[in-house]
Amino acid sequence: MRDWLKAFRPASFRGVPFFVDYEDAEGGRRVSVSPIAYSDLHVTEDMGGDVRRFSLSAYVAGDAADINARAFTAALNAPGAATLVLPMGGPVLVRVPRWSLSRERSRAGYVGFDIEFVAAGLPSLPFAAVPGALAIASLITAGIDMIAAATAFRMRDVAPGQAAPSALAAASAASTMTAVADASELPEDKRPAVADAIATITRLAAEPVAQASSIAAAIVSTVGAIADVASPAEAVEAFAVAAVPAGDDVFDLVSAAAFAAGFCQTLAAGDYLSRQDARRARDRISPVVDPVLDALSTGLDVSVNEWLSDIAATAASDLSAVAANRAPLVTVHTEVSLPATALAYALYGDAGRAGELARRNSVATPAAMPISFEAIAP
Repeated sequence: MRDWLKAFRPASFRGVPFFVDYEDAEGGRRVSVSPIAYSDLHVTEDMGGDVRRFSLSAYVAGDAADINARAFTAALNAPGAATLVLPMGGPVLVRVPRWSLSRERSRAGYVGFDIEFVAAGLPSLPFAAVPGALAIASLITAGIDMIAAATAFRMRDVAPGQAAPSALAAASAASTMTAVADASELPEDKRPAVADAIATITRLAAEPVAQASSIAAAIVSTVGAIADVASPAEAVEAFAVAAVPAGDDVFDLVSAAAFAAGFCQTLAAGDYLSRQDARRARDRISPVVDPVLDALSTGLDVSVNEWLSDIAATAASDLSAVAANRAPLVTVHTEVSLPATALAYALYGDAGRAGELARRNSVATPAAMPISFEAIAP
């Protein structure tokens, strides 16, 4: 018979432990229902996933209940998203819209909490249209549960005594995430949440069999969180390097798949000024993603392969559309060397684009541009 006391995970938020009396979760799909006039039929349209919400009745208890309650309260009040580990649901990135505390005189040493959490989602709604990057972010989120299930299925026959390679691979994935996050120049206010999620993966890596689905879900969701807020130009190389499978363990493959997806998202989020820039970005997808797809074909469920293929196709399609709407690069020839400001004004009527010309042509001294250089067609 299953030992239910050992089946559940220790609950924590921002790394602060607590106990749970009950946990509620709700979600679903936003379905639009459109009746058809003079008909018994109607049309339903899937408008995307609804907001995931979690409600907890939690508590801290013991001789240090007052100290633990203050620490837990500080974690709940801290700004930004952070990792919530639920006893049955596993880790998830959330925000805290509301909480309340209660204490009774007759229950000294016990402090109760009623808390509402919502899935973190995007940090903000961008005004600049980046449809490809947003679509890929949605695909990454949609794949979390599927990849978690596929990982647990692959780990089902691994004996705990034979799980050392998987524990090492999961810990290595957390280390790689730290390196990618550092290279991606994350905003200061986003770094604590990412660091907290990576620390959770490191802790779960000690039990790679029992926590297989939670580790896989945390890897994919954390990489998605990094890709959402990374500076694309700096992140592209970091994601591309991390997407190379470190080995053939299931967590190596999950990590490679997640980073390949993050690579596609950062490419799609890039700012491409010319047609050739966007095409060059599109041509980078296949060399990075194809080796990962080959590794996934034998190491994980085919659904994971299809998931990454969809992400790569979305990125390629978006970059092709960007390329079609950008001016081409041309080669400009001048009789003598001129300052970049004079050339920018002559080409675009805007001397402020002098820096663009200097950067594109790797010119250290903008006051003396070469007599032959690349520029975006005016």
